[in-house]
Amino acid sequence: LDLEGEERQAAIDDWALCRQNYREGKVRARARVIEARGEGPIGSSSVSAGMPAVRSSNGRLPEITLPKFTGKVLEFPLFWTQFEANVHKRRDLDNATKFNYLLSNTEGTARNAIEGIPLTPENYSQAVDILKKRFGRPRQVIREHLAALWREPACREMTAQGIQALVDDVTKHLRCLTALDRDPFAGRLPVSEALMPMLRDKFPPALIRAWDTNIGPEATDEEDNLQKFLEFAQWQAGLLSTSMGEETKPSASRQEERTPSSKPSRPERRSVDRIRSTAAALAVVAAKGCPFCSGDHKAEACEKFRQADLPGRRDMARTKELCFRCLETGHMAKGCREGRPCGVDGCRQRHHRLLHPSPMTESARSSGSDSIHPSLWAVRSTSGKGLPTARACAYGPNGKHVVVNCLLDTGTAVSFIRKDVAKILGLTGPHERCRFTTLGGRVGPERRWRRVEFRLGAAEGSGRRGACTRMQALVIPRVCGEVPTAPTESSDGTPARTVAEVEPRQREQRAPLVVDVLVGIDYYYELVTGRIRRAIGGSVAVETRL
Repeated sequence: LDLEGEERQAAIDDWALCRQNYREGKVRARARVIEARGEGPIGSSSVSAGMPAVRSSNGRLPEITLPKFTGKVLEFPLFWTQFEANVHKRRDLDNATKFNYLLSNTEGTARNAIEGIPLTPENYSQAVDILKKRFGRPRQVIREHLAALWREPACREMTAQGIQALVDDVTKHLRCLTALDRDPFAGRLPVSEALMPMLRDKFPPALIRAWDTNIGPEATDEEDNLQKFLEFAQWQAGLLSTSMGEETKPSASRQEERTPSSKPSRPERRSVDRIRSTAAALAVVAAKGCPFCSGDHKAEACEKFRQADLPGRRDMARTKELCFRCLETGHMAKGCREGRPCGVDGCRQRHHRLLHPSPMTESARSSGSDSIHPSLWAVRSTSGKGLPTARACAYGPNGKHVVVNCLLDTGTAVSFIRKDVAKILGLTGPHERCRFTTLGGRVGPERRWRRVEFRLGAAEGSGRRGACTRMQALVIPRVCGEVPTAPTESSDGTPARTVAEVEPRQREQRAPLVVDVLVGIDYYYELVTGRIRRAIGGSVAVETRL
C-alpha cells in the first residue's frame, strides 16, 4: 500500500490491533476446549499464566518513541541501536510490519534512499542493507566524527557555559571514536596528538595560557595530552561556575549564547564582565605575551619598551592600543579598573609609572655617568624601604650571555631564575619535585621544576674583573613582583643625589625593576665581599663581586 504519514500509522495500528484480537481469541478458544475436556475451569492457573505471555507478545510496540533518522551519518548509530532493539529483533513482528516502522521513522535523504522499494516482507532486509551501507559504514562514521571536531565552533569567552559545552561536545566525539574501535588515545602517535593543537585553539586564550603555565615547558606525555587538557578545561569551567554563581547550561543552548543577535539584558552583561575578570586571575602574569616583542612577560617588563624614551613609550603604547593606566590590552584608560595612582615622586595622576613625565633634560642625561661606583647599591628608596639589587651578566653553557637584574635575598633557601632568561641562555637540567613554603607558613602544591646551572659575573662596564660564580637555580615563570630601583652610589660612597651621577641604564630611578635572578642564601655569601658602607640618612650599601 502506498500510504503517507498518518494513514500509514493508522494502518499499522489497525494491523497490530487485529493481531492482538486474533491471539486473544485464540487463547479464549483454547481455554474453552480445555474446560470442555474437564482439564480445568476457565481462568485456571494454566490459562491465566499464559495470558500475560501472549499479551506481552502482541504487535503493539512498547511506549518508547523512536528517533527520526534524517540521513545524518552521526545520527545513524543511535537510531539503529534503538530501532534494532525495539523493532528489528522482535520475533513477534513480521518483516512487512518492520518495514512499515522503518519507513515511518525515516525522513529526508534516508527516506528517499528506501522509499521506492516495494513494501513486501522480502524487501525489508534489502532496505536495511541500503541504510547500513549508505549511512552506517564505520569508516564513514569515523571521518564524520573527525570532521565534526574540526568544525566545532570556538569558545572565546571565559564563561562556564561556553567552556562546559565545548568540553562536552569534544568528549562526545572522542568517546564515539573509542566505541568504534578507534581509540584516539592509543598507539605511539595517537590521533589525539594531531587533534591537540587544533582543539586547544578553540578554547579561550586565558584558559590556554593558564594551561601552559600549569604544565610548564618540560611536561611529559602523561602530563601534556588532550585528555588532561580537557580535564583542566572542565576544572576551569567548574571554578567559574562556582565562584560566579553561574549555572552550567546544556550544550544545546551554546549556539544561542554565541548568536550576535541575542543581546543579553543589563544584569547578564555585568555578570559576563565579572566572569571575564575572574578569567584574568586564572592565568598568572608570567603567561601573558608581550605586545611589543611577543616575549613571555608583561608589557611593562619589556626591555625594548623600557629602553625607549617617554615619547617613544607613549607612541608604542598607542600603536598597540594599550591602556595608559595598566599597559594591558582589551580596554582603554577610560574603562580601566586600575585604581592606584602613578606614585612617582608623589604623583597622583592616573597613568602608569613608566608613562610618568620625566623632569630630566637631555644634558643631564648625557653627563656624569662615568663617576659611578657600580658595585655598591644603596638599599633605600624614597620611602626609606628598599631591597638589595644589582645588575650582572649571566652566562650559559654555549657562550650565550645576557644582562640580568639580580635580587639578593637571604630569606630564600634556594635561588631562582626566570624561565625566559633560562631559555635565552639555552639552560637545561633535570626536573625536581618541590613544594614551596612562604614566610607566613602557607604551603604551595608540589610541582615539577627544572634545576639549571649557569655562571653569574659582573656586567660589562661595571669596573669589576674576576672569575664568575657558578650557581644552580630553579627555573620559574616569574621570580617576584616588580621592586623599586635602588639609587646607585657615587664614587665617594654617598648616595647619588643628582641625575648626572646615575648610570645611563638607571636614569629613571623611580621606574620599577623586573627581577631576572633571585640569589638565595645558598649563594648569597659567595657574591658579597663583606664590605658595608652606611651613608648619611640611613642608606646602606653592600659591596658584591658583581
